[in-house]
Amino acid sequence: MMRVGIVGGGPAGLTLAATLRREATKAAPFEITVLERGSANRDQGNGWDLSKTAQEALARAGVDVPAVQRRGSDTARMFKVTNDARPETCMRWPNSLAKLGLKKDQVLEGINPETSRNEIIRRLIAAATHSDGGSGSVTVRHDCNVSTARRTNDGRGVEILGRNGDSYGTYDVVVDASGIASRLRHCRFSEAADAFYTGRTFVQGIVSSPEKSWHPRLTSRLGEGTLIVAGPAASGTGIEQWLAQRYGAALEDQHTNVSLFCFTEGPNDIPSLLKLEGLHGITSDKDAVKATMDYCVQRLSHEDWPEMYRDAFRAAESIRVLPVFMHPMSELAFAHVVPDSEDLSVISIGDALHALPPWSGTSGNYALTDATELATALLKLREGTEGTCTQEQIAAVLREQEAAFLKRADGPRERCMQVRKISERVAKEMNLRDFSWEDLFLGTEAKDRSWFDLKSLFVIGFVRGMTFLNWLENYGIQPPKHEASAAAAAEPATQ
Repeated sequence: MMRVGIVGGGPAGLTLAATLRREATKAAPFEITVLERGSANRDQGNGWDLSKTAQEALARAGVDVPAVQRRGSDTARMFKVTNDARPETCMRWPNSLAKLGLKKDQVLEGINPETSRNEIIRRLIAAATHSDGGSGSVTVRHDCNVSTARRTNDGRGVEILGRNGDSYGTYDVVVDASGIASRLRHCRFSEAADAFYTGRTFVQGIVSSPEKSWHPRLTSRLGEGTLIVAGPAASGTGIEQWLAQRYGAALEDQHTNVSLFCFTEGPNDIPSLLKLEGLHGITSDKDAVKATMDYCVQRLSHEDWPEMYRDAFRAAESIRVLPVFMHPMSELAFAHVVPDSEDLSVISIGDALHALPPWSGTSGNYALTDATELATALLKLREGTEGTCTQEQIAAVLREQEAAFLKRADGPRERCMQVRKISERVAKEMNLRDFSWEDLFLGTEAKDRSWFDLKSLFVIGFVRGMTFLNWLENYGIQPPKHEASAAAAAEPATQ
């Protein structure tokens, strides 16, 4: 039986665990232990829009994907605060195209329904620990503070250690799926290849029911999806981007994030200002919530911002401050491999290996892709060695997968660096009159693009075409309930 230790009980680690157990044969079973540093009942917050590959990975792991997605949330409406009548851009699959038999998946892969991270994890744990089918076992342990891993003295495995030096067991394979805060990445790569701060921090409030506390016009424009509004910074120079997004899987779950994208010199600038140093994850501490939301309200103090946007933050019941980090390109990682670690049976996946900014689900989708591909490689190894394999054979497979995972992330990483440049200029220097959502999509300003750039022309034409078709359908926006009720009352009764 192959012993697999997975550090990190998030979607990637649990997808790997569930897939291995479900697809293992009786002749080559896995004994899997998942070590999660968080508590079992902690709020995981929002998920992300799953790519097709990520959806396939979850389905393979035994998750009913539609059950974790919010129906109707694959819509994003983008406004300028000075043009409140209609969105500048609307990414939504129009009913007119659906009636023609065209499916969104055939054309528009980039926008998918939002998901509930809590529901994804709940269903993955159930799939991993359920007894029907497959072979072997999965144990999920919480509140495990892992510090490092080391080769055993006899060279036949890898031991995982806690912060106090206590042992969490010895394994044939150790998989680090613990995210950007990984303690195991240094088993393979030195500090020279550590993640760097992107200059952007998400300041986020969580509202359990906007319908009860927000202006009806906001909830109408939000619908079941995403609403983004650009407006002037408090000083009048630069632009703030206000974002609200639903994420509960069930429609009756109205939980919504409301966020600002803030550029700072260092990752601790905002936590230090708000006296939130050391805060990780989501908190409902009243003092922390008030300080954070007051900060957001102040950032929206320019007179062009209507009060309803500030009130949306005042309604938050919990908060999260998330500095965004990213690992360097794969070439730098390969240049700083820890000596004598090539034959160590430890591999990182997802953000622990190649952290990417969280926008558009890039980070989560790549993590699930890593997990499902690593599962395939380990299952193939077990079958090819008739259930028995050496540490050298395991390490060789892990190094091959590691290289593929790192190189795959270089493309979106390069694009993220490009987008970061224009995003920072937007936040610090740009006038709202000159701002364009299309520039953010492309990562370049119109003045810097050539008319012969066919890719940019196609993207702009597609976005404008989608927005026009949505204009014909009022962008899918339903009138606020009190307005709809008034309109219905005003209609003459039919005979």
